[in-house]
Amino acid sequence: MTAIWYRARLHWEALESHSWFWASTLGASAVTAALFAAAIGPVAVPIGEIGRVLFDEAHELHAVLWEVRVPRVVGGAIVGAVLATAGTLMQTVVRNPLADPGLLGVTAGAGFAALLAIIFFPAATAWVPAAAFVGSLLTVSLLMGLAWRPGRAGGPLRLLLSGVAIQAVFFASTAMLSFVFADRAPSFAAFVVGSLNGLGWQDVRFAAWPAAIGFFGALLGARSFDLLLLDDTSAAGVGLAVRQTRMFAAAFAAVLAAGAVSIAGLVGFVGLVVPNAMRLLVGPNHRTLLPLAAIAGAILVVVADTAARSWLAPLELPVGALLAFVGGPYFLYLLWRRLG
Repeated sequence: MTAIWYRARLHWEALESHSWFWASTLGASAVTAALFAAAIGPVAVPIGEIGRVLFDEAHELHAVLWEVRVPRVVGGAIVGAVLATAGTLMQTVVRNPLADPGLLGVTAGAGFAALLAIIFFPAATAWVPAAAFVGSLLTVSLLMGLAWRPGRAGGPLRLLLSGVAIQAVFFASTAMLSFVFADRAPSFAAFVVGSLNGLGWQDVRFAAWPAAIGFFGALLGARSFDLLLLDDTSAAGVGLAVRQTRMFAAAFAAVLAAGAVSIAGLVGFVGLVVPNAMRLLVGPNHRTLLPLAAIAGAILVVVADTAARSWLAPLELPVGALLAFVGGPYFLYLLWRRLG
């Protein structure tokens, strides 16, 4: 019996070492999470009936699924996938597992731009996601300008410190505007904590194209991003244009994060928790890490959102706040482990 158990354990450990094992496991988990998210709500839909209800327009629950729950599930999956991918790229750019789009000021810039749109164009609600998207991209442009000065190499430390400084400035500016124009921006509170409430197919379409562009670009550069994990001298020694590659990686991360922030607000910690967890499972190879981190991020946000809207129903918790309860302690753990 001991020999059988030992051989089974060796077989399981060998199985775990293959990325296809984790890909199939995460894929099955993603489908399961999506089905449960679509089924759970004020009006429950049996999981076995979801397919029939979706394709039967005459069914009384068809509109509930197709217009409310399915776009929310798809939108949540996109948000989680792109934030996890953006976090993976940011950690590669600065060679630091504690980095994510929030730490580098990308989401803070998006929040500030969204607040400006809410304050000065309150009737044009469609401008809010567009402003958040533009704010993210402008923040990364500013970050690159500060991190890389003409004639000098741009190191990860300078990029990280510049991001922290930008984040502080945007947070301070956001706080001041929120105080001065408190009567004009009551809806900004939901944006700050992050929420998937009210997502529709229009939001999904808005976020889908930056997600596709950013993810496709990240996969194309996966081999080069592997080399960024070396020190700059070693990476340059094997022919990598370190500065340009780092800029491309950060730009793709910004496009991804901008798409997520534009429809869900400041959902944090997904880009911190997921890449570190997946790197432990499948290693640092970006051709494997990026797609699996995207799937894991989608699962995390869909599950968290399902919990947020069902635990205290009919009261709905903001998904960003719920994820912070997971991400905050994990960040402290990473910090404690890294600093010894």
